[in-house]
Amino acid sequence: MGESWQLISIENRTTAGHIGKLVEFFWWANHIVSYLKAPVIPSTYKLDTRSPEDRDEAQRLALESQSSTLLFALPVELLLIIAENLSNDYLHLLCFSLTCTFSWEITSQARYDSLCYRLKQESWSGTRIILVGEYGENAPYSKLLTDKDKAELGLHDRMDDDSHRSCALGTALFDVACEDFRVLPFKPSNLILGDQRDRTNPQLQSELLNAKRIKQCKPWVSIHWKNFMFRRQNGDHWVLRNLTKREYVTLHRSRNIMQVLFILVGASEYSCFSINWTGDRIDLTVVSIHQQEHGDNANWRDVTLGVIRRLKDQAVRDDCEKRLRLV
Repeated sequence: MGESWQLISIENRTTAGHIGKLVEFFWWANHIVSYLKAPVIPSTYKLDTRSPEDRDEAQRLALESQSSTLLFALPVELLLIIAENLSNDYLHLLCFSLTCTFSWEITSQARYDSLCYRLKQESWSGTRIILVGEYGENAPYSKLLTDKDKAELGLHDRMDDDSHRSCALGTALFDVACEDFRVLPFKPSNLILGDQRDRTNPQLQSELLNAKRIKQCKPWVSIHWKNFMFRRQNGDHWVLRNLTKREYVTLHRSRNIMQVLFILVGASEYSCFSINWTGDRIDLTVVSIHQQEHGDNANWRDVTLGVIRRLKDQAVRDDCEKRLRLV
């Protein structure tokens, strides 16, 4: 088993990077588990939650700049078009919104939508996830990827082009992920530590804190991170879900979430992989949230027992029973 592997998200064109050979990564904790959760995006963020002192300071700064800005002369429709074109970069939109009071007020919804987009871009929740091997053959990849995927990723061109090594579809996907996909930044996972709270995007928090250090920005930038924290209720269990097939695996602890994921999304004929979920849309949540969304689990299938059985069998083969933390 000298094959190297990558865990990738097709939609986001992102990879966990080279995670090594199977024996090297399978039983170790992985920070990617934090990216499987849907980001917490509270609707209350659209409200003005600044302190009275900050609001007064913001109004004073706005009045000082009002006479010198040309934006007041532009129609609202044009300002909204500008905001829409900046929506892919939350910080750029924030800077535009800070040019005057008027632009701040009319871009409220645009800022919220942009923040949602930014947080979702940093998440693998609901995306198609594949554990792809360096020596991947055409099967099962030919069934996992649509013709549009293959065209956008240039897989057939890579397989046929003499300038690249002659390779099968799986190997071509592995190479494209190496060369073109963005590597996810390391994000320490509180899940592994059993913490009840988990911040959804510490990188964005850092950027916004830097913006708050700028005197002109501070009165306007108001991010309450307690509203962005993923919180579990007492007794909540983790639920790894296949949104495509409407199946789920329930885990009492977070320690082996990644091992369950590897078993389900590994695109290989190795005995430890089932390929059942490979290329499907997957996310991670907790039982309380799943019940809020789907009630009595109608039309959902619990596949926990079969998956845990496979995981235990693999632990015995690898002499890694001590790494199982299922209860």
